[in-house]
Amino acid sequence: MNELIIKYAISKKMKLQALIVAIYLLLLSLGMAILEMTKSHYEVYFFIGIIGVIISLSLIISVTISQPKPLVILNNEFLTFNFPLQRLNAIINWEQVSHIGIGLSFITLVVDDKQLNVDLEILRYHDLKVLKSKLMEIAEAHNIPYNNI
Repeated sequence: MNELIIKYAISKKMKLQALIVAIYLLLLSLGMAILEMTKSHYEVYFFIGIIGVIISLSLIISVTISQPKPLVILNNEFLTFNFPLQRLNAIINWEQVSHIGIGLSFITLVVDDKQLNVDLEILRYHDLKVLKSKLMEIAEAHNIPYNNI
C-alpha cells in the first residue's frame, strides 16, 4: 500500500512565486535603504526600505520555515496524527491496534486496551474518504476487526 500523507500547506508553485516576490522586494528595499544611508538622509524612503526588508523577510520565513506538519501519515507500519486543535500528537503502531471503529467524521481506535477517539472534522471531504478507505485496507491486511459506527 502506498503511504498516505494529508498536509494542508501551500503548493510548491505558490511557494516559488512567493519566494521570487519576496526576494525582489528584499533587494529593492535594501537598495532603497542603502541609497538613503549613503546620502546620510534618514527620511521617509529609508524607513520605507526598512519596512520592505521586514515584510520580505517575514514572507520568506512564512513560506519556508513555518509551514505546518502533515496532519495524517498512514502507512503499513504506523499511523500518525498531528491535530493541534485536539492536542493529539499520536504515533500508533498497527500491532498495538485491536479494533477500528469508523464513523462519519471520526474514528475510534482501541490501542493497548485504551480507546482513542479521533475527530476528523478538520479534514476535507475527499481526504476523509481516502483516509477511511486506506484504514479499511490496513485493517484487512493486518487482520484488525473494524466496523462502521
